[in-house]
Amino acid sequence: MGIGNYQRQKQYFNTAQIYQPLEEIYADLDSWTNEIFEQESERFGNVNFSVILPPLMYEGLFIKGLYFSESVDLLNKVLPQLSDTFFSIADSLWCSYPWSNTADAYFTLYDNPSRETWFRKTYPQRANKILIPVSHSDFIHEYLMAPQPVTLKDIDVLCVSQLSPINNLPIIAEALKIYAQKYNKLLKTILIVDDNFDLKSIHELSSEFQLEWEKITNILVNPFDYIQIISQVDYYQQRPLYYSRSKICIMGSILEGKNSSLTEAMSCNTPVICFQQFNQYARGQDRIFPQSSGLLSEFNPECLADTLHTALDNLTTFKPRLNYLKYQGRKHFFNICLDYFFDYYSRIPDYKQGQAYHNLWLDLAIQNNYQISLHDFLYGRSPRSQIQGLVNIYKTINQWIKIQP
Repeated sequence: MGIGNYQRQKQYFNTAQIYQPLEEIYADLDSWTNEIFEQESERFGNVNFSVILPPLMYEGLFIKGLYFSESVDLLNKVLPQLSDTFFSIADSLWCSYPWSNTADAYFTLYDNPSRETWFRKTYPQRANKILIPVSHSDFIHEYLMAPQPVTLKDIDVLCVSQLSPINNLPIIAEALKIYAQKYNKLLKTILIVDDNFDLKSIHELSSEFQLEWEKITNILVNPFDYIQIISQVDYYQQRPLYYSRSKICIMGSILEGKNSSLTEAMSCNTPVICFQQFNQYARGQDRIFPQSSGLLSEFNPECLADTLHTALDNLTTFKPRLNYLKYQGRKHFFNICLDYFFDYYSRIPDYKQGQAYHNLWLDLAIQNNYQISLHDFLYGRSPRSQIQGLVNIYKTINQWIKIQP
């Protein structure tokens, strides 16, 4: 899993305040990445190739495509012609800046000028990379990850997580126990995990995951009185239904990448709760989520219990999906990514920053090249827009490369 010095980041998983210079903290954050490099052949099946815009030849004008991946260096190594057809954006799938040497741009999660200045000074060989903060946009399909028709929100608290120290599930367990004692109510709580969780086979999980479950059991004694665990929920078929049934979605981590459960919940019109310290050093002064989309808690279980109580008593004040769609979702993601590439908006006819999605030339060019609209391409009606696995990417790439003049 990933490359680099993961141990240097562990102190940030469960500690709200780190007493060391900010420059050292930035170095720690960048000490590990979840990118996939050529020496990690066991992970080649997980390589993603996500096309934001395909290469276009229209009215005598060639426009390179634009893709993002956690494996840009690997893709450029095995497909050296790829850079002739696409601009690339590296994604660390974490809070670190990507390590890729060959990417044209990096996803940096947040707009944090202090960290950006430190990065360009510390890594002069990569100082010319385009840095794209994507905290206020994402590639989630907001029309599939959307509210479902439910007659009753019968889940008080939903948590989508893993049994990992990163996710601070014991603090959430303590908060549920405190809530029951302080407010005289057991909250119906569902924990969705990716692992195939079964108490009979818990010994098959990693020792780290087993330890987290032991901590939860020690806190709650009878954990299933408080938490129902559901494993391996289908992403677009079942997960939106769980979000829609839930009154609140909660997250316990304070250091990771861009947590998808926050954006998924808001997209399904479910308010969110997380800690004020979430990604605090990576984030700087940037916000975690839009106003009126949820509440922030101090990093302790009683404060979390009180925040849950406040949120559950004031559910009608939240407008998460409305505020989410003002700033996030795939259209915003598309606009932001293209705006950072001068080669696009300097050459595309009638290009206006922030409005690439509505550019008629781009729509006509995609229709001419691929017999599909820009909207339909962006929202996944082309099977070539998202490809997983190095072998599958290698097989498909020639269909893109032939677009070159």
